Amino acid sequence: MLEGYRTLDPANLRAGPFDAPPTGQHTRSSLRRHLLIGLAVTTVLIGGVGGWSALASISSAVIASGKVVVESNSKLVQHAEGGIVGEIAVRDGDRVEAGDLLVRLDGTATKANLAIITKQMNELETRRSRLIAERDDKTELVFPESLQKQAQANGEFDSLEGERKLFQARLATLSGQREQLQERITQTHDEIAGLTAQRTAKAREIALTEKELELLSGLREKKLVPVTQYMALEREAAKVQGEHGQLTAEIARTEGRISETQLQVLQLDKEFRETVLGELRAVEAELAELAERRVAALDQLRRLEIQAPQSGAVHQLAIHTRGGVITPGEALMQIVPQDDALIVEARVAPADIDQVQSGQHAVIHFTAFNQRTTPQLDATLYSVAADLSEDERSGDQYFLARLRLSEAELARLDALKLSPGMPAEVFIQTGARSALSYLVKPFEDQLSRAFREE
Repeated sequence: MLEGYRTLDPANLRAGPFDAPPTGQHTRSSLRRHLLIGLAVTTVLIGGVGGWSALASISSAVIASGKVVVESNSKLVQHAEGGIVGEIAVRDGDRVEAGDLLVRLDGTATKANLAIITKQMNELETRRSRLIAERDDKTELVFPESLQKQAQANGEFDSLEGERKLFQARLATLSGQREQLQERITQTHDEIAGLTAQRTAKAREIALTEKELELLSGLREKKLVPVTQYMALEREAAKVQGEHGQLTAEIARTEGRISETQLQVLQLDKEFRETVLGELRAVEAELAELAERRVAALDQLRRLEIQAPQSGAVHQLAIHTRGGVITPGEALMQIVPQDDALIVEARVAPADIDQVQSGQHAVIHFTAFNQRTTPQLDATLYSVAADLSEDERSGDQYFLARLRLSEAELARLDALKLSPGMPAEVFIQTGARSALSYLVKPFEDQLSRAFREE
């Protein structure tokens, strides 16, 4: 039954795939070999990464958001006083030149105000001419030729005629008062003349009485006349002398009345002059005030035509209705320059401002264009704001930085065109550092704080 089988020689047997596992010595040798290979690979990897991190240079940059603006900035069109829209001469997008009419305001109220001021000034100038004539004691009022021409042009002869009549009336009143006082002086002089004549007569009477007393004195000594007659004559002489003294005193009092009347004449002239000068000062002060108001009214009339402050395109036109009301300081539109160079304004965070200064290189990425086909452009930082600015809407604070693009860089955009307001992302390069320094820096900062004394 065993004839079909062949006898196997143990020496010819070989280990197959399902043979018994190798011995323990062989296993340890295999593990050691694999461990050495792993350590070698790890050492090479760590050494390569470490060497790369120590030698490789990575550029550092401050990232800021920005936008494209015109270098000379857009001009906001406003009006100081506001008013009613009379005419709108432009539309949004129209190109205008500096000085072109943009909006014309209704000038009815402004012109009426100017007319009132001008009329008041003419009336005051007419009154001033009359007061100057009164101050200078003129007997005739002559108005300046300019006032006469203006009155003829405006048909305002009533004012001139009224002042002329007032001048004549005041002059007549003053002259009448002067004449009354002068008449009183003349009458007083006449009284003095009469009293003087009476006193002269009394003096002659005294002289005659004294002669008569001398004659009677001799006769009385000879007892040719009675004593009573002599005494009666003495009484008469004393009476005449008393009357003579009264006349002298009356003449003195009358002369005093003349002096008083003359003072009244001087006082009358003085009071009239003071009144005229006071009115003249008041008129000149009012004229000065009206002159300032007239300058303001003329300026307001001139600014009824709102003109373009610079050449450019009309942008964000905010008024569209004739008869609409404009409030003082309201933004009417913007004039965006079209031929000025375009720059990029970036908002740098306050925490990064110590790394930013004029002259730094920057890379600008315009996010409005296709990212795959649009190149990043090189730019130069040429201006950094000296102080913080604040966004009125969000309240965010920032430093404004300005960057300029060269013509060669702009040419890299090919058919793409930059326009004001286009957003941009700005990378302001601050230097280069190794990758290892980025990894080690946090530990260095931590150690410096840990070993710093309180």
